[in-house]
Amino acid sequence: MSALSPQSIIVVDDELELASLFKAFLKNEGYDVISFTDPVLALEYYKETADKHSLIITDLRMPGMCGIDLAKRIRNINSKVKIFLMTAFETKDLEDREEFKIARIDRLLQKPIRLSDLRVMINDALKK
Repeated sequence: MSALSPQSIIVVDDELELASLFKAFLKNEGYDVISFTDPVLALEYYKETADKHSLIITDLRMPGMCGIDLAKRIRNINSKVKIFLMTAFETKDLEDREEFKIARIDRLLQKPIRLSDLRVMINDALKK
């Protein structure tokens, strides 16, 4: 990826409104963004375009495949991509689970997420 091209982000959330909101916000921030409401389709797309993306933002609970399973499968393809996992549910014990550790989630986001906070978290993650 050239230094002048925008960072590419994939957003995966089964709620169309949230996927669209994040996509619009991130596009407005200057990122190249694609969103999915189906994690299986997102994974298939990622398999074809893995080298083009810097960050995956995925919901935890989705039909078909949970965000942790999606993250684990993405890690098998690319160990360096940043992955944010978001959830509206309790996160207290989540980070202690073995599958969470295997997925190597870079950041756990508690919904609702303030867009200004998301901007800072993404900027921090993509600078590293």
